Amino acid sequence: MRYELEEAIQNENYVRAVRIAESVGKSADEIRELQQDAIKQFIVEHRNPQGAIALAEEYHLTREDLNQLLKGILQEAEAKKILDKKQYDIKTMRYLTLGEWLKEYFENKSVAS
Repeated sequence: MRYELEEAIQNENYVRAVRIAESVGKSADEIRELQQDAIKQFIVEHRNPQGAIALAEEYHLTREDLNQLLKGILQEAEAKKILDKKQYDIKTMRYLTLGEWLKEYFENKSVAS
């Protein structure tokens, strides 16, 4: 199972990595880090707000936890110079930067605590 965990992380399959980490008894901190990586991936790479919110709820993140994660995502995106990268958004039918997309989907939204 530990090999499967390493493989899931290497393949950036963070949702699977969380499940494996839980089953092999990894520490809460290690699991939380993988959970945050999974949510980050749904936001930055997939731009999937429903999936990110569902994961946040499944992982029992509070609104404050999610806000901290979103701030970290913005800081990391700015450091990597990808904050202004636009991706097409099906709901708005426009190309949005990551910042615009986060405002569209996460500003004033609630997550079950």
